[in-house]
Amino acid sequence: MSNFRRGRRFIKTVTFDGTAGKGAIGTVAIATVTGSVLLTYLTARCKTLLTGATATVELGSTGNTAALIALTTATDIDADEFWQDATPELRVSPAVVDKCVATDIILTVATAAVATGVIEFVILWTPLSSDGMLA
Repeated sequence: MSNFRRGRRFIKTVTFDGTAGKGAIGTVAIATVTGSVLLTYLTARCKTLLTGATATVELGSTGNTAALIALTTATDIDADEFWQDATPELRVSPAVVDKCVATDIILTVATAAVATGVIEFVILWTPLSSDGMLA
C-alpha cells in the first residue's frame, strides 16, 4: 500500500501564445484520461508570468471546468508561483490532492486570450479502474 500514494508521474508544460489550443479562448488539453484514475497530487507552477488583459483560466474537465482549480485571472499567475486555487502562491503552496477523474483534464481560457506565459503541470496519479491511464 505504501506505493499507492506515490503512483506514476506525468508532466505537461504549456507555453501560451494566444492561438487555438495554446491560449485562445477555449480549451487547452492537459491530459488524456482512460478509465478512472486518482490524482494523488497535482501542481501547476508558473515558469513565465502569464499575460493577456482580462484573460481567466480554470482547470478541470468538460462539464466541470473548475473541478480541479477555480477560475483565476491569468495575469495574477506570476513566475515562480504555484496555481492551486484562485489565489496563486509564491514558491510554497499546498497541492491539489486526492481527486478521482474519469475524463480528460483541460484548462479553460475564458474572457480573453492568454497571450504569453508558461505553466508546468506535474501530476502524480494511480489507476483506479483496470483500464485506468493518464497520458
